[in-house]
Amino acid sequence: MAAKKNSSGSALATLLQGVGFLLAVVLIAHTVFVLFDFQAEGQLTQSVARAAEPLALFFPGLIDAPSHVLQVLLDYGLAAMFWMLVGGLLGRIFG
Repeated sequence: MAAKKNSSGSALATLLQGVGFLLAVVLIAHTVFVLFDFQAEGQLTQSVARAAEPLALFFPGLIDAPSHVLQVLLDYGLAAMFWMLVGGLLGRIFG
């Protein structure tokens, strides 16, 4: 019985870490699209942008940067690191 509980906890930990990773990937993809000026009217670019906006939480505008490139990196990079951290911590707690 203990082995069954341990494997389900491990599966939950892996799931939580994976979700945190996927949320960070969406934010990083949006950052890459913005920095490399991908077509803003493209379907993929618009979908990723719509998904990234709420995932960025309170990070956009938290720190003012002197350039647009640095501002995008700070806004979405900090949010991506946050989701990786949250996914990792929840994975540790439930794992």
